[in-house]
Amino acid sequence: MIPWPVLLLYLYGVLLIIGGSMGYAKAKSVPSLVAGVVCGLIALLLGYEYTWRFAPPAALVLALALIFIMGRRYLNTRKPMPALPIVVLSLAVALVQVYVMVFLGLGHDTL
Repeated sequence: MIPWPVLLLYLYGVLLIIGGSMGYAKAKSVPSLVAGVVCGLIALLLGYEYTWRFAPPAALVLALALIFIMGRRYLNTRKPMPALPIVVLSLAVALVQVYVMVFLGLGHDTL
């Protein structure tokens, strides 16, 4: 059985890749495609190798970076898509990583 923090990172990675692809399909935005695919692949790798000691902190950094970047984008444009869904999903990922690090410990052998 796959632990729920790992499933969340898999979902996060897939949604980031899909979002970047949709940004390219709709607006021909190459930066959106590259950012979505790169961030999505990082999330998928961190989920796959979640037993690495640095995976939860790295996933937290990724989520916080996307909260900051997309939060600024929303504040500048006032357009909810795609910024707000990414902020909300990234906030969920960040909170789960903090939970894992604080309550389960960085070793999290229980996962």
